[in-house]
Amino acid sequence: MFKIVKSSRQQKEFEDTWEYFCDMYGWYNDPYAKSGIRYNLLLPNKQKKVIGTIEFIPYDPTNPDSTVEGRFPFSFDEEIAVNQNRIWEIDKLCLHKDYHRQGYFENFMHVFYDHAKRHSPKYYIALIEKRFFRMLRISFGLGVEQKGEALIGSSTALIPVVFDVEKIMQDDENVRRLLEAKWAPDEYNAQFPAKVPLLKMNLTSNICRKLFGR
Repeated sequence: MFKIVKSSRQQKEFEDTWEYFCDMYGWYNDPYAKSGIRYNLLLPNKQKKVIGTIEFIPYDPTNPDSTVEGRFPFSFDEEIAVNQNRIWEIDKLCLHKDYHRQGYFENFMHVFYDHAKRHSPKYYIALIEKRFFRMLRISFGLGVEQKGEALIGSSTALIPVVFDVEKIMQDDENVRRLLEAKWAPDEYNAQFPAKVPLLKMNLTSNICRKLFGR
């Protein structure tokens, strides 16, 4: 269902999938973080086919390449500041357009679970497209919290978000429900209209000019 990127071939598959989206939407492609942990999401029953990507990066507010701190001051939050060594940024999350609206996005729950079990994060932080934020609130409830005002663009908005993944992982019943969830295509369609990118949590000044007209 997924593979951690370890080989040069897996990295190339990750790059091909993610950079396709960068080209499609005119996104700036941030460098691949040396300390990042990348996952390829695989097509069930055809696990040589990569259909999505996600990158987890250890959070460092002094990192000039931080994908989140430059747009929202997460470091000003006391809980973030005191738990910095247990926080990860989420970046480069995408699902290939050929697999939108088919219920495949649920498989990312297994990726989150795997990363959380391996690295025991307290929080994930991200900038999340508003429609995806609503879906996450439905799935994770109070474990997903909006921090500050939305960043408003010409066609959508990005929400500064903190995932209390430690809290979520302590709820065994909810974790089981998320891992066993099977979303029908119609439910998926309602959450993600076909013409709206699923998620863009990585903003640089170049992206801001494209999305926000700055």
